[in-house]
Amino acid sequence: FNASQDADALYNAMKGFGSDKEAILDLITSRSNKQRVEICQAYKSQYGKDLIADLKYELTGKFERLIVSLMRPPAYADAKEIKDAIAGIGTDEKCLIEILASRTNQEIHDLVAAYRDAYERDLEADIVGDTSGHFKKMLVVLLQ
Repeated sequence: FNASQDADALYNAMKGFGSDKEAILDLITSRSNKQRVEICQAYKSQYGKDLIADLKYELTGKFERLIVSLMRPPAYADAKEIKDAIAGIGTDEKCLIEILASRTNQEIHDLVAAYRDAYERDLEADIVGDTSGHFKKMLVVLLQ
């Protein structure tokens, strides 16, 4: 693994008209999350640009969402999913259950901190404001 070479490969896959989606997918899915974070840092130092922003610009739809999610640390990816689940009218209850019921205590603490960092809001307050009844109580317990 060489973060600098991977940053070059991603830059080359995105330069010019269009992008080499297959190369992007192959490279990103063959690296661990820790390695992907290192690639983001190498990309920033080599090109002075944010890799995630460039990926968002080059890609679209569900493929963009997948790739961008993979590039973020797990807690930030979970924070984004929860933010989307409670945004607007209605709540994606399955998403909230899937994330909050399947994470360890440490992962929940990391998620709460990431949510606060990314959105400058309190996760528990946002969930309490968007849910009700026994479901709300269960989610609050899971957040504790």
